[in-house]
Amino acid sequence: MQATGNAPDIRRLRLFDSCVTLGRMARAGTPAWLTAENILGVMDRHDIAEALVHHVEARLNYPRREGNLRLLAAIRGLPRLHPAWALEPPPSPDLTAAREMVEEMLAAGVRAARLMMGVAPPLHWLWRNLCEALEAHRVPCFLDFAPTTWSPAHASTQANPSDWAIDQLRTICLAHPDLPMVLSNVQGGLGIAYPILPLMRRVPNLHIDITAVMDWWRRAATELGPERVLFATGMPFCDPATFVSNVQYAHEIGDAAKQAICGGNLRRLLEAVQ
Repeated sequence: MQATGNAPDIRRLRLFDSCVTLGRMARAGTPAWLTAENILGVMDRHDIAEALVHHVEARLNYPRREGNLRLLAAIRGLPRLHPAWALEPPPSPDLTAAREMVEEMLAAGVRAARLMMGVAPPLHWLWRNLCEALEAHRVPCFLDFAPTTWSPAHASTQANPSDWAIDQLRTICLAHPDLPMVLSNVQGGLGIAYPILPLMRRVPNLHIDITAVMDWWRRAATELGPERVLFATGMPFCDPATFVSNVQYAHEIGDAAKQAICGGNLRRLLEAVQ
């Protein structure tokens, strides 16, 4: 996207999309799906350099491991695509099982997780073992609060976490301060749920992406720091052009901050995985 006025050329920002769903969606009313065959063309049309992708089968179906492995097969040989596995806590209170889950993920070259908190609620006693195993390796965790039932039928990653869920998330964040967490595709009314920005002020390991929060991410970037914000589109459920232009023409955000938001922050988090 060519720049006009004093907005930067978007290609120079090296966009790294942190929220992309890959795979065929066998549900009525879904938008056009993204596959390994067409995703690079979509990214090129919108000047997106790289993307962190998860598989729709891993989000919607059990066992999630099968969808996670399908993701790896789908993106093999496509270095612009980086895998994120959808995870939920082991059914029993077993730290060993949680560690094995994380070790399998890392051994497969996966350096990001998508925590399915729309399915398994954000109760610390439920998530403790898995968060402890992820924290030991500093794995960035994208918090997916969207329901994965037949309502809504389109299985979007978009969600509006309740005040109760946000309160519970505070407990988890404080208990695992070395675990990077990212609120992914959250919304609420015309912006985001009221407690989210106050929560981010209290827990420095909590980040937010720009998807579905057209203006609030700017407040987070200017008041809390651009390192707390990540670029995302929510494809294929959202039009990526909306978010590309939204960050490109954010005149109150300087070029260095845009560089961080558009890709630098996510690259830094992935490189820090141990």
